[in-house]
Amino acid sequence: MSNFTVNGVYSYTSANIYSYLGRLPTSNAKLKEAFREYGIAPTGKASDLKRLENAMYREYSEQVKEQINNQNAEKNNVPWAGILSQIGIQPTGDYDKDYQAFNNAIQLLSQSAIDGQAMAYFAGLRSEAQRIFGSYSPTDQQTQSFYQYKTEHLS
Repeated sequence: MSNFTVNGVYSYTSANIYSYLGRLPTSNAKLKEAFREYGIAPTGKASDLKRLENAMYREYSEQVKEQINNQNAEKNNVPWAGILSQIGIQPTGDYDKDYQAFNNAIQLLSQSAIDGQAMAYFAGLRSEAQRIFGSYSPTDQQTQSFYQYKTEHLS
């Protein structure tokens, strides 16, 4: 078992470091840098490592939350998000899936329509969906760019 020393004074065993951080630093300098980066003042106690782990976890969690928020914003940024929300569907950002979900839902809703006003409303939604989805078919250059962007940045 080896020890890592920070500031030439505070020592931490590799077993303690590994148990808290799940990996070992490549050098004493890297451990010192991690403490500095996360604002942890070393004291030589195992609790320093726990505070370092918590700080690293908080930062990682924030990054993940930001990625999720960005992905959700992109899903809602598709041209057909409005028509889907009118019938209670959250867009996935995937043209084919969203178009299929719309068609399935509108078919079910239309079957349950019992008066002329509801039937006219659903017919209007179908017409609007044809216009929206038709203008952004998967062969459309703008949609292809969106798919390429999504593939490159979300994979």
